[in-house]
Amino acid sequence: MKNKRQLQSLESLAQSKENRWQRHVSIQFRALQAEEQRLAQLNQYVNEYQLADSETGTSQSMLTLRTQRQFVNRLHHAVQQQQQTVINKRSAANRDADFWREARSKRLAIQKYADKQEQVEYKLKARRTQKFLDEVGRGVSSRRDVK
Repeated sequence: MKNKRQLQSLESLAQSKENRWQRHVSIQFRALQAEEQRLAQLNQYVNEYQLADSETGTSQSMLTLRTQRQFVNRLHHAVQQQQQTVINKRSAANRDADFWREARSKRLAIQKYADKQEQVEYKLKARRTQKFLDEVGRGVSSRRDVK
């Protein structure tokens, strides 16, 4: 009985740990998705400004043209930084997903062990009951023989 309570406590702790990792991984992947959206938005800005720059052609002054190109260069730099942020977030999310899978695996192993222990305990109890019934049956049978 004591072993059963210990296994239940262990299983409960493992379940709590798995749940914490699952929530954390969910948060990580939502953050990754937000960073990927920012990257897509930055890429869209770059494309829009490059398209606008190519359409205006020679009707702009050199100063305006230089300013726009500097802005596009800053956008390219922002895209590179955002790509690195996405890479870092993806790496962290995948690493944490691995921790969650490990916690889940441990919980399932504990659960499987607890289930096996419960089956063993049930079989032992069934054997004891059968043994008792056999002894009672032999006792009744030997009393009949004596009479």
